[in-house]
Amino acid sequence: MAERRTLRVIFAALASVALLSLVAGCVSIPARGPATQGLSIAANASGTGFEVNPVGPGKGDTPAAILKGFIAAFQSSTGGYAVAREFLSTSFAAKWDPSQIVQVRSGNARYTPVDTDTIDYSFTTNAIVDSSGTYKSSNSPSTLEFSFTKQNGQWRISEAPNGIVLPDATFQRLFNKQALYFLDQGLQNLVPDLRWFPSGSAATRIVSALLAGPPAWLEGAARSEFPDGTQLTTAGSLVPIVGGVAKVDLTREAKTATPREQQYMLLQLSESLRRLSSVSSVAISVEGAPLVIDDLGATGPQVDPLVDSQALVYRKGDFGFYANDKVAALPQLSSKIPPLVPTAATLSTDGSTVAVRGGGGVSVVRRSVPAPLVLDTRPGLIPPTIDENGFIWTVPSDDVNAIRAFDPAGAAHPVTTSFPVDAQVTSLQISRDGARVALLLSSSTGPRLVIAAILRDSKFVPTGLGPLVVDVPLESGDATGVTWINETTVATLVGVGSQSAVDEFEIGGQRVQLGVLLAGSQSIIGGNGQQGLRVLSDDGMVYTYQGSSWQSSRVKVSFIATQR
Repeated sequence: MAERRTLRVIFAALASVALLSLVAGCVSIPARGPATQGLSIAANASGTGFEVNPVGPGKGDTPAAILKGFIAAFQSSTGGYAVAREFLSTSFAAKWDPSQIVQVRSGNARYTPVDTDTIDYSFTTNAIVDSSGTYKSSNSPSTLEFSFTKQNGQWRISEAPNGIVLPDATFQRLFNKQALYFLDQGLQNLVPDLRWFPSGSAATRIVSALLAGPPAWLEGAARSEFPDGTQLTTAGSLVPIVGGVAKVDLTREAKTATPREQQYMLLQLSESLRRLSSVSSVAISVEGAPLVIDDLGATGPQVDPLVDSQALVYRKGDFGFYANDKVAALPQLSSKIPPLVPTAATLSTDGSTVAVRGGGGVSVVRRSVPAPLVLDTRPGLIPPTIDENGFIWTVPSDDVNAIRAFDPAGAAHPVTTSFPVDAQVTSLQISRDGARVALLLSSSTGPRLVIAAILRDSKFVPTGLGPLVVDVPLESGDATGVTWINETTVATLVGVGSQSAVDEFEIGGQRVQLGVLLAGSQSIIGGNGQQGLRVLSDDGMVYTYQGSSWQSSRVKVSFIATQR
């Protein structure tokens, strides 16, 4: 029965999931019993925070007090939620699985007695974190049913859904977001997938989730170099951190990895664990036998590569990096661009290629080729982009299902999609790892942000898009642009009357409003983090984000180009 109730709650919450919607603030669940009982807060010995020490059940507690104490005890995962299990009957305590799901709630929770030994606990679910740490925003009502029995004369919970419920503020304090790192199909770039784990067991859960391989939405776009079936050994089921070294003991499947694959395994583990302050390095062993692995170093895939901090612009007939009221030309590139009458451009990662939208459509300008090559002359093309394999992507604004990827030789390859036929696309941007794409659509219901993985064939030719990991409606207004802020976050630009709103969306995380410009705008271009964001207003003025507001740079340009 408990499993059926758990499924009912999960399905109800997921039915109205809107990925990456803003998680609202909330009110804490009251502690059990009188105000003097419940949770005590102790200073953390490290001085970096505080620990919650929940109080177990009291003698003579009513079912309502037992339930409130049980829910309050979710704030401590020590000992596998040992204190929370004290509120459960002996037979049920071993069956309850708190790791199956976390529901993040907002507003006031309600306790409703159903009969003498059953109480319903109701609240609004604002987000769900599953057992793998995947976060999905929601906005749906949830009701959990708890049954009670008397054990040695004291009330205890005899039946309850698996998982825990936390107020948003508590969730933010107890859970940390961590990026798991996989590899693109060509082993050239690291591809992140954001997860949320409780801080006390983060290292073990990060490694376990990494060994499970890429999530379904990244299948076909990212890979793992751990041999199939590799897991933590029984002896190494916990990842100890000794002197800053995370010790990862793997099962015998890992023995089949080549020396090069072992280097990628070490890279995946090191980058996935690097955000933990307690970890400075990783040591891998197989069934207790240490592996000696050389670090790939600077020759290997890098995390979230940076671009030039200067704006790449087209200004007064000159194309190049802007600084001190001057435009510095790109050798063997800039002089070829003005004849195309450019209106948008993207510079490749290696700086040798520029995709340009001009009066005759989209062309490619290469440093090694004397003349530009016209690729696409379809009307209504949006600004082009370039992926990490050198393919130039184009699409008309009125036909989002007509995306083409042009290879370095100029041949067009259709990219299969299945967006609504009435949708228009205003912006398409590929992540710097080349594995994911973000599109800002305009539909009959308003602007929509969608993000998916890029599927490729054995020669890395783009063939289609995977299932949408993000499909979220924005506020009413005019869809203007989308750009990547960093490896896990995008920013959207929506025109609202004579103003422009910018929002930040974390893939597998939350949504944050980045303020409003008191001006109409035509594009948004990413750089290095939030401070690298630039918005171009309708009158050609460049605006930059100063941490809490948008400020005019007092510099006017024709357009700002995207840097890969």
